[in-house]
Amino acid sequence: MDISKVEYENNLLFYTILKNLIKCHLSENKMILLEQLIKENSELDFSKLIDFLSKNVVNENIKVYDDYTTLLNLCNEGNIQMWKDLTCLSIELLLSKNLILEEAKSYAKIQYNDGLAMYKDKLSFGYDMVNLEYPYGQRVISALLVYSLTNIDRKTEFILETSGKSIKQLNDMIKDITNKYNINANNIFMIIMDESINQSIISTAGSSYESRVNSVLLNISDNVRTHAHDKFINSVEYDYTFEIDGKIYGVSAKRTLRERYKQNFEDVNQLSVDAMFLVTLGIDLNEEKLNNIMQRHGYYVVVAQEIYDSKQYFKKNGRVISSKNFNKESLRKLFNKFI
Repeated sequence: MDISKVEYENNLLFYTILKNLIKCHLSENKMILLEQLIKENSELDFSKLIDFLSKNVVNENIKVYDDYTTLLNLCNEGNIQMWKDLTCLSIELLLSKNLILEEAKSYAKIQYNDGLAMYKDKLSFGYDMVNLEYPYGQRVISALLVYSLTNIDRKTEFILETSGKSIKQLNDMIKDITNKYNINANNIFMIIMDESINQSIISTAGSSYESRVNSVLLNISDNVRTHAHDKFINSVEYDYTFEIDGKIYGVSAKRTLRERYKQNFEDVNQLSVDAMFLVTLGIDLNEEKLNNIMQRHGYYVVVAQEIYDSKQYFKKNGRVISSKNFNKESLRKLFNKFI
């Protein structure tokens, strides 16, 4: 596809306006005011419009005034009409951005809760996948909503459910400006949305594997400690220790092993704990790695139920425990057998 210089420059201006509007940190009311003043004073020439806007939206004594001035300086005598159109469109899109993020969060959260309801075992592979899908779901639904918002070919109405806001007027605005300046509102706005989505995913991501292990341990023991060092070999660190019937057990929690299963690889009789548990999903725990681990006395491995059921070498080894059976009752039976 050939991209003309004009098309490139117009889309670059659109993106730059969006970025500078964000850097200005204008409140919703201030953005609405800016758009209103641009429309109400559209007959002013270039210099008078910029002078008017520089005095009536942002106070020159505040920190973001320099960023606001940069936004205004993107306008010149040759592009004044396009600057006004793209700035008004950018404001409308940014006012919808938070609605899209909230919509995506709401939708992904519903799917997340529905998924968790299917899996009571927090160390299962299914539960783990639901946690991975939660942040991915926010990204997917956000992309779909942005496309629905900016798709100039759509024929039907579209409403953001959480706000009840109709976007038909905005969609019509996008169509008009796209035809005038050959901009790609969907792709350019999605660049902006990606940055906000990434921040949103960080703040709302599903629980980590380690925190789920901790939650399970709290149902096993009333005495759970985090990040404890061994009393005899200080270089050995446990992600958790827990106590049952006066005995203390170490835990290494790793969602996947890679080569990290070799860490803390000391015989239990050299350590201050009575047994050592390696808790992992088990997706990369092959038979060779398992045999290597089981050479050590007092080591036990906990794997996701689905993975345990799929591998015969897990079922044949009495020191491999499925996540479904990682509970106080099962552990007591195990300790009576091996310890």
